[in-house]
Amino acid sequence: MNTRILLLAVMALYVLTGCKKSSSSTNEPEKTISVIWNDVPFKTDKYLRIPYTLKTWEFIKDGFKLRSITILDNQTQAVLLKMDSAYSDPPLIYKDSILSATDLKKVPVSGYYMSIQLPIALTQVPPTKVTHRFEFKDTINNKIVVYNGPVFSPRLNETPLAISPPVKGENWSFAYLSWNAYHFNLLYILNGKLISPQRFAWDNSQTNNDFVTHTGDPKKNDSYFSYRDTLYAVLAGRVVTIQNGFPENSGDAQDAPLTTIYSYDGNFLELDIGGGFYAYYCHCIPNSFMVKPGDFVAEGAPLALLGNSGNSLQPHLHFQVTDGPDIWNSTGIPVVLKHYIKTAVYWPPWAFITPESFNNALMEGNYLVKVE
Repeated sequence: MNTRILLLAVMALYVLTGCKKSSSSTNEPEKTISVIWNDVPFKTDKYLRIPYTLKTWEFIKDGFKLRSITILDNQTQAVLLKMDSAYSDPPLIYKDSILSATDLKKVPVSGYYMSIQLPIALTQVPPTKVTHRFEFKDTINNKIVVYNGPVFSPRLNETPLAISPPVKGENWSFAYLSWNAYHFNLLYILNGKLISPQRFAWDNSQTNNDFVTHTGDPKKNDSYFSYRDTLYAVLAGRVVTIQNGFPENSGDAQDAPLTTIYSYDGNFLELDIGGGFYAYYCHCIPNSFMVKPGDFVAEGAPLALLGNSGNSLQPHLHFQVTDGPDIWNSTGIPVVLKHYIKTAVYWPPWAFITPESFNNALMEGNYLVKVE
């Protein structure tokens, strides 16, 4: 889902812990940084990704500018990652609540949020504890201030849910995976709860062998190669909800009306896949559903057709798995594909590569893959 909503809020029930400045004045108010979300790590073709979210005090109001975040192995103090002005994938700092849906209310903010996916090379031993070093420029007193911590333990003994792909065929992209931005850092509050439903979502679209998603008029849905492709059950489960009747956009025109938060999903199907987890298939063609609520389906069963309804830049599937039965009032969980074959690099210079198979992993960066 090409979401244009930037939603941020605060959850006051979280207790802030850990982070302390290297030197401080006794008259200075306490400044804290904490890890408020610690997700199950997942493997890609290159890394073990350790996802988590930090909450900081409102340091900009104190005249501070964040210069860098250094992530370290707490035991060896080896640098695992340094994010500064030269780093290509810095986390977005959520410091305000910007809402565009008419049925959500703006809430006050009492902290800043940053979501991070820490990449650990598959050849490297993962850290059992992770800590941080934050470097700020104090623009009022014209000095550098360093805060150390917080420390947390990655959930290394847990494995993410493994699923079959929701699409089948060649030249599929799984966009916006393994990034510190876009879907992953979407945070907001609903009914007093801090949630992130799109946390591990991805967008599926298909190209031809020239690495383009359509030929002909870009304002016509039938110009796109993935339009009307069948969507499949990623695991056996029960169909819970089908939202139907929303109009489609005209190709890349983004002309479908968006009046409520649920209209952003367009036509979607919700599948209860067990364990308290729910898979969501968004932007489907209206009236294309092949099942109905209450149906039990086998893994790999056809469910609906890929479309362009809701908040969509072009025909594609927005897919996510969350921990609750409400697409906007639940939090996303990491999943991996049981099997895929990486076939091409999907960025300049675009090129097909020697096919490489992966099990129980996701793809790192922009690649095209074959999935069955």
